[in-house]
Amino acid sequence: METTTLDLIREGSVVTVLEISGGGWVRRLYQMGILPGSQVKVVFNRGVGPIVVRIGNVEVSLGKGIARRIVVKVTQG
Repeated sequence: METTTLDLIREGSVVTVLEISGGGWVRRLYQMGILPGSQVKVVFNRGVGPIVVRIGNVEVSLGKGIARRIVVKVTQG
Protein backbone atom coordinates (compact mmCIF):
# COMPACT_ATOMS: atom_id res chain seq x y z
CA MET A 1 0.00 0.00 0.00
CA GLU A 2 1.07 3.55 -0.66
CA THR A 3 1.90 5.97 2.07
CA THR A 4 0.37 9.41 2.42
CA THR A 5 -0.22 11.98 5.12
CA LEU A 6 -3.07 11.99 7.61
CA ASP A 7 -4.62 15.21 6.26
CA LEU A 8 -5.44 13.42 2.96
CA ILE A 9 -7.28 10.44 4.48
CA ARG A 10 -11.04 10.23 4.04
CA GLU A 11 -13.53 9.76 6.86
CA GLY A 12 -14.08 6.20 8.03
CA SER A 13 -10.62 4.99 7.03
CA VAL A 14 -8.32 3.23 9.46
CA VAL A 15 -4.61 3.93 9.08
CA THR A 16 -1.35 2.82 10.62
CA VAL A 17 1.02 5.61 11.63
CA LEU A 18 4.44 5.13 10.01
CA GLU A 19 6.31 8.31 10.91
CA ILE A 20 5.84 11.71 12.52
CA SER A 21 8.13 14.48 11.35
CA GLY A 22 9.62 17.09 13.61
CA GLY A 23 8.46 19.67 16.10
CA GLY A 24 7.97 20.12 19.81
CA TRP A 25 4.43 18.75 19.61
CA VAL A 26 5.61 15.24 18.65
CA ARG A 27 5.94 14.31 22.32
CA ARG A 28 2.35 15.41 22.92
CA LEU A 29 1.13 13.23 20.04
CA TYR A 30 2.96 10.28 21.58
CA GLN A 31 1.23 10.98 24.89
CA MET A 32 -2.13 10.88 23.10
CA GLY A 33 -1.27 7.49 21.57
CA ILE A 34 -0.42 8.74 18.09
CA LEU A 35 2.95 7.12 17.49
CA PRO A 36 4.56 4.91 14.87
CA GLY A 37 2.79 1.56 14.70
CA SER A 38 -0.49 2.76 16.20
CA GLN A 39 -3.81 2.42 14.39
CA VAL A 40 -5.97 5.50 14.03
CA LYS A 41 -9.49 5.88 12.61
CA VAL A 42 -10.40 9.13 10.84
CA VAL A 43 -13.77 10.23 12.23
CA PHE A 44 -14.05 13.68 10.61
CA ASN A 45 -12.17 15.18 7.67
CA ARG A 46 -14.12 17.51 5.41
CA GLY A 47 -11.11 19.24 3.88
CA VAL A 48 -11.62 22.41 5.93
CA GLY A 49 -10.84 22.84 9.60
CA PRO A 50 -9.50 20.25 12.00
CA ILE A 51 -9.37 16.48 11.53
CA VAL A 52 -10.88 14.30 14.25
CA VAL A 53 -9.30 10.89 14.78
CA ARG A 54 -10.06 8.05 17.18
CA ILE A 55 -7.29 6.23 19.01
CA GLY A 56 -8.83 3.42 21.04
CA ASN A 57 -11.86 4.99 22.72
CA VAL A 58 -10.55 8.57 22.63
CA GLU A 59 -11.24 11.15 19.93
CA VAL A 60 -8.63 13.83 19.25
CA SER A 61 -8.83 16.92 17.06
CA LEU A 62 -5.72 17.76 15.03
CA GLY A 63 -4.99 20.81 12.93
CA LYS A 64 -4.22 20.33 9.24
CA GLY A 65 -0.60 21.41 9.68
CA ILE A 66 0.07 18.73 12.27
CA ALA A 67 -1.90 16.08 10.34
CA ARG A 68 0.22 16.90 7.27
CA ARG A 69 3.35 15.78 9.18
CA ILE A 70 1.95 12.36 10.13
CA VAL A 71 2.84 9.75 7.49
CA VAL A 72 0.40 6.85 7.36
CA LYS A 73 -0.69 3.87 5.28
CA VAL A 74 -4.35 2.93 4.90
CA THR A 75 -5.14 -0.44 6.46
CA GLN A 76 -8.94 -0.33 6.12
CA GLY A 77 -11.32 1.86 4.19
